Amino acid sequence: MKKSVLTAPLWWLGVFLGLVMPILGVFLMLESRPELLGIQNFEGAVVKQINVQIITLGLIINAGLFFLFLKLNKELLSQGLLLMTVLYLVAIFFYRFLL
Repeated sequence: MKKSVLTAPLWWLGVFLGLVMPILGVFLMLESRPELLGIQNFEGAVVKQINVQIITLGLIINAGLFFLFLKLNKELLSQGLLLMTVLYLVAIFFYRFLL
């Protein structure tokens, strides 16, 4: 009997990694560049643009993991990562253009 994609534990691990890794990337970037925190006191449009760039750079970790897992034939992990990356990108779009 074939398992559903949603019940596969590797898929959920990919979703978890896709959720946590960009947050870790943003945290590491802000720790290595503390001056980015000082920019938060400027005009709203400038802050929004910089925040979008920081979060987008955090997604690069997801892209690297996605291709690594494809290379290792872990398609379910890659699907979970891809889902979370797309959800992050939709959230970034809403934050940047609609808020």
